[in-house]
Amino acid sequence: MSRNLVELIRRHHAVDAPTALELLKEAIEDHGELTDADRRHAAEVSGLPEAAVYGVSTFYDDLLAPRGRRHVRVCTGTACFVAAGERPVEELGAGLGGLAPGERSADGSVSLAETVCLGFCHSSPAVRVDDEVDAGPGAIERAIAGESRPAAEPAWSSLLPEPVLTRPGEWAGLRRALTELGRERLLSEVEAAEVRGRGGAGFPAGVKWSFVAKAAGSEKFVVANGDEGDPGSYIDKYLMEQTPEKLLEGMALAGFAVGAGHGFVLCRSEYPASKPALERAAARAREAGLLGAGILGSDFDFDVTIIEGAGSYVVGEETALLACVEGLRGTVSARPPFPAERGVYGMPTVVNNVETLSNIPFVAARGADAYRALSPDTETAGSKLVCFNERFARPSVYEVPFGMTVRELCEDVAGGLRDGARIKAVQIGGPLGGILPASLLDTRFDFDPLAAVGCMVGHGSILAFDESADMRDVARHLLRFGADESCGKCFPCRIGLRRAYEEFAADAPVQRGRLEELLEALELGSLCAHGGGIPAPLRSLLTHFPDELGLR
Repeated sequence: MSRNLVELIRRHHAVDAPTALELLKEAIEDHGELTDADRRHAAEVSGLPEAAVYGVSTFYDDLLAPRGRRHVRVCTGTACFVAAGERPVEELGAGLGGLAPGERSADGSVSLAETVCLGFCHSSPAVRVDDEVDAGPGAIERAIAGESRPAAEPAWSSLLPEPVLTRPGEWAGLRRALTELGRERLLSEVEAAEVRGRGGAGFPAGVKWSFVAKAAGSEKFVVANGDEGDPGSYIDKYLMEQTPEKLLEGMALAGFAVGAGHGFVLCRSEYPASKPALERAAARAREAGLLGAGILGSDFDFDVTIIEGAGSYVVGEETALLACVEGLRGTVSARPPFPAERGVYGMPTVVNNVETLSNIPFVAARGADAYRALSPDTETAGSKLVCFNERFARPSVYEVPFGMTVRELCEDVAGGLRDGARIKAVQIGGPLGGILPASLLDTRFDFDPLAAVGCMVGHGSILAFDESADMRDVARHLLRFGADESCGKCFPCRIGLRRAYEEFAADAPVQRGRLEELLEALELGSLCAHGGGIPAPLRSLLTHFPDELGLR
């Protein structure tokens, strides 16, 4: 029997055979470090070769650092970097007895690790102690003293008269699809609505679904990408934790449209509240007959499995995501074949991010025309969640129509910067997004206008740098993140990002010619958008802030 078939049977029939990744996570949570015996056990139970299990155990951040009885993880994402620089790491290390990240005290009482990102960008700096996240003023001191407390979540809101994403899930879209629309008409509505992907490239969801619907084979899957690892973005975290029903309904609708009977959600381990929230919502849906066999008395069967990752930014790339779902090392694979043809366990698979899928219930319930009318002043349909870092006076998550200017979002929605500070630049959409200087804040927040100035919608985060920001430090921070998070599969990314980081880390002028060559190699030679995307913010800095980069 093939491993793919064994895994399919295990997932659908609840056979108690966890993946290698799940077994390794259990081991490190149990006794704080991985041993060769743990790896041999994981190989025996999962059916993977020991070498493959070793590869899993040396890839994910959560499996690398030894854990003490109290495990402290400090966020080094961009929002926390902007808020406090490298101070949180230094202060925590000193306060915990001189520990460096990745170390555990001799008596095993405490350990320290870095993490990116905890999703509390609105209240930085953030620190996680075991499964509790503390953030904002005093968080570092409380972690040192052993007095951490749960960080406060800001209330989110909508600028639309009829909110799509910030209202509770009602499952009205699935009810209409099953009783009125049918599979083909549902797919047609999603295609007509032109729901663009909300996680990066903006590829139309309906087109992707049509590929899977037409793909050969009776076994198909839906995978929700909840591994929103972009520092500065915490939109998917809010959706998974505040309105998980919308995501589950969107997955069921995708399954109905393409002929899939099962879905997987991969949520980030850095968001410890997300998996429990989704599991509770899924249990409620099963009790109500909205998930499981014969949904709402129909012949449609669909259920979900909630999986937690283990710390890897590049797992947000769809082929690496699918490897992680299978419990494997989360490295990128060459495409084609695309997941629509050969996805999880080798079967045709819809892969959409959390916000994309959370848009679908509105389309199914109200139709494509109503969805397109949400953003009347632009060609892009629907609404968009945007989030702001703690530099702003009113940092939170807001649902907005496309077409507003970045200035309107920053000043009218988020209230401008705190304490009267002025915006020097904003990075939009995460660490692969371009950096927009203050002089271009009147650019419209939409796919094409942002692309025209070297930026992107991406996940929808708006992260501000005030006038005190040193753009060489920003470049060094972004390149360190890029180098650390490379999966290592292709050498242009693995080597190129490290060399680019070294250019800025050295106490010497940066050779512009060499940097330009590195950026070109990354763009043209990288296997995925990680290596290919990191040059975008660097090119923005070269264009708008060359005097601050120390070039020669």
